[in-house]
Amino acid sequence: MLVLILSSGCFGSSEDIFREYDEVFIQNIDVMSTPQGESTLLTVTPYIRNDQDTDSSMLSVKVKIIEEETHLIAAEKDVDMGYIKAQSLAYNTVPLRVVNPGNYEVEVQLFQEGKLLGSMSSFVIVKVNSSVNQPADILLTDMNLVITQFTDRDAKAVVDISPGIYNQGGDSKALTMVVTAKTDAYTSYTESDELGIVKGPSQLRGHVRFVLPRRAEYTISVTVEENGREIITSEVTEPIKMDKIERNVTKNYPLVEEGTPVESPIEEKASSSKDSTPGFKGLVTCVVLLLAAGIIINRGLESKKEGNEELHGWKRR
Repeated sequence: MLVLILSSGCFGSSEDIFREYDEVFIQNIDVMSTPQGESTLLTVTPYIRNDQDTDSSMLSVKVKIIEEETHLIAAEKDVDMGYIKAQSLAYNTVPLRVVNPGNYEVEVQLFQEGKLLGSMSSFVIVKVNSSVNQPADILLTDMNLVITQFTDRDAKAVVDISPGIYNQGGDSKALTMVVTAKTDAYTSYTESDELGIVKGPSQLRGHVRFVLPRRAEYTISVTVEENGREIITSEVTEPIKMDKIERNVTKNYPLVEEGTPVESPIEEKASSSKDSTPGFKGLVTCVVLLLAAGIIINRGLESKKEGNEELHGWKRR
């Protein structure tokens, strides 16, 4: 029996997406496994985002399962996505089968009328299940958010949030998913979903519903508890402004485990290293200005001296 284990960060961040066009791109990839005798069925679900104001042209995806050690393609499939409406998210599921245990790269390429728009990769490990009674191993993958309606004269929004959970170990005990939307240190909203026992390995989505003020910015975190004991907490990587989200448009956000360090962009690091000595540039500027002023004063004195000598010489004559 084979078990799929997703490596950390496999669901992709913005750095993993290589875009040629910002308007139509791969926003995220979900990977689910189903052991089937001596093989494992991988179900790959790419989420495609169209941020244009018009419907897209005909789209398709190519999904490859690549063995890391040999770089050989273990499975491959092309799937049509059709047209995606303006300002919307669409997805399709692609089933692929692998036989051998090992490390695999799951690559998804997005095409528009045959032209490559971009790609995204995830990494998976397929292992032989050596213990039937192994404990659950829970990961939080990503989060779908959609505003279904506006209320209170459009001052509040009804928000459906569906975090993705992946159990890469054995069967779990009773699981509870707790979602918290926080505006500041004093204001937060909390809803929960009883997931029950989650078989392993498997993947599913929880679901909670909030009624939130629209004119606010929210930091959203997701916690999973097993028999009342907290086992994992993850959060979105950026604040969410509700008044910037249109109704019935599904937004997808990656979830990062709490405490995971977020690296600064390379440009910011380079800038900070150049300016590591506070006030150094200002000091150099002051020295240059003082030197320039000294040169000007010296030249003025020399000019004045030469002028006086000429004047005295005229008087003597």
